[in-house]
Amino acid sequence: MEEKIKHLEFIQNVISRLSHKSFLVKSWSITTLAAICAFGIEKQNSLIFILGIPVSLLFWYLDSKYLMLERCFRKLYNKVRKDKVNSFSMKISNSKDIKMHLKTAFGHTVAPIYLLELLLCIGGMIYYFFC
Repeated sequence: MEEKIKHLEFIQNVISRLSHKSFLVKSWSITTLAAICAFGIEKQNSLIFILGIPVSLLFWYLDSKYLMLERCFRKLYNKVRKDKVNSFSMKISNSKDIKMHLKTAFGHTVAPIYLLELLLCIGGMIYYFFC
């Protein structure tokens, strides 16, 4: 029983780290995009807003990857809790599944943030291109 508790603690530590990394990615994404937009507004140049698009897409990918891995470890946690996994196994099964990654990327906790960032970049680019 003590081994099972220790195993669950290991998994919970990984889940906590992944959750923290996801939060950091979101905060860095917002900060970086705000800096790019502020620079674009200051220079009144639509081309600067183009830089925000790949930056936002990169952060979107990283955030969804961390959340997907977190979900995989939550599933592992439940399997260990129900005694369906070997002792101290940290093997997750769905970490390479593209469908799960896309489902996470377009989930309600991730997609609105990054879609808004992309719209902001595209809107700024269009505004300064036509003005």
